[in-house]
Amino acid sequence: MQMVKTLRLKIILLILLAFQQVRAGEIDTNSPWARVVMIGASASTGFVLSEPFGGTNTLQCRLSYYVDAAIKPAHPPTRNFAQALLFINPESFAPPEVTHALAEKPTLVIGVDFLFWFCYGEGSTDAERAKRLEGGLKMLEAIKCPLIIGDIPDASYATNTGIISASQVPSGEARAAANRRLREWAAARPDVSVIPLADFMGTVMANKELKIRGTVVLAGKSRALLQDDQLHPTPQGSAILALGILDVLTRKQHEFSASDIRWDPAEVLRIGYDSAKMVPRPASKTPTAIAPATLK
Repeated sequence: MQMVKTLRLKIILLILLAFQQVRAGEIDTNSPWARVVMIGASASTGFVLSEPFGGTNTLQCRLSYYVDAAIKPAHPPTRNFAQALLFINPESFAPPEVTHALAEKPTLVIGVDFLFWFCYGEGSTDAERAKRLEGGLKMLEAIKCPLIIGDIPDASYATNTGIISASQVPSGEARAAANRRLREWAAARPDVSVIPLADFMGTVMANKELKIRGTVVLAGKSRALLQDDQLHPTPQGSAILALGILDVLTRKQHEFSASDIRWDPAEVLRIGYDSAKMVPRPASKTPTAIAPATLK
């Protein structure tokens, strides 16, 4: 009960701070960063297998904290409508996410894992998966502001940990077809950017060198960006993924300036991690997998 009260107090304080910043003129309400919204599944909302109903460690993996940490101009906190339960039935759980996002009159929508369960899922044929993906794309058509969406990764290795079952995994052909269709769909929409989540996860699972802008996560170090369930990002992974999202965004959507981004991954990790925690902790416990020593 005390934890719930503490969390509520923190949320109220954040809202009051954002309100005060607006009144003081610190937040530019015409900025492209003014109303950032996140939709998606468990990678976006944060998930840790030992905390299936949420908890401190889960909050520390919440992607929106690291997106906010990377954006330097003062802005209201990203509204995160992603749900860990999206996998149950994306056709039912995803529409409310989009509805809530649109109600915010967003200036930017981030959906890095929004489409994942429109391709993955129980007992579907390739044709059924393709049809389900079309439904997900149709939902996204309602978003008229800049949108960044992730492609479909190969998560078949996560069947080894039990986090997903073999029957939920699409064939390689279905996954490739889904990504072709996504890129075709995005190419016809100038406001849409696609982040190669498939490349990110493939590189990390292979523990190979990962490059994002001026950041290099060395070979042999990148595996630390994914949890042991081989599916969800660690806090370090969320920090790097946030920079990957913003890198793709600022390269295509020029109203979002690269100079507005804090490109130091260790700093993004520190700020995002501190935002996620509910009580102060010693600096010595800050995660170090992407500290400067691991970067070229």
